[in-house]
Amino acid sequence: MTQTQQKVTVEVRKVIIAPVDRVFKAWTEPDQLSKWLGGGAVAGVRAEQDVRVGGNYRVDFDYAGCEGKSGFMTGIYKEVVPNKKLVFTWTNSSDEFPAKDTVVTVEFIARDKGTEVIIKHTNFIAQATADRHNNGWEQSLEKLASLVA
Repeated sequence: MTQTQQKVTVEVRKVIIAPVDRVFKAWTEPDQLSKWLGGGAVAGVRAEQDVRVGGNYRVDFDYAGCEGKSGFMTGIYKEVVPNKKLVFTWTNSSDEFPAKDTVVTVEFIARDKGTEVIIKHTNFIAQATADRHNNGWEQSLEKLASLVA
């Protein structure tokens, strides 16, 4: 993680043993995204996506082990390059770890053994929130790797 101009950036990388097109689809098809997005504190994920520049997304979820407690993330796609890159805004509903108007850039790079996924999540105003999102992205990528393997 780096900190510049009072803003914090999270960067997470993982090589996933699956072809780029399969990994990209898991990011851009709501039924697949619902199966892997979210760290251990998230359950019952429901995604809606309009994956095009200017298109919206919304991800609703329940907090694991907290009956009746739910949250959401929303944003707008700023860049969509099939099988290469996604850029979207990210705002969540968390009171404890709020992320308002942050930006997520996801790159998909073909490697000998699969696809390297690089996530850069920028514009956090609090280190604790960045740390929480870093953990969430790491856990999410582990679930994604299992899904597309």
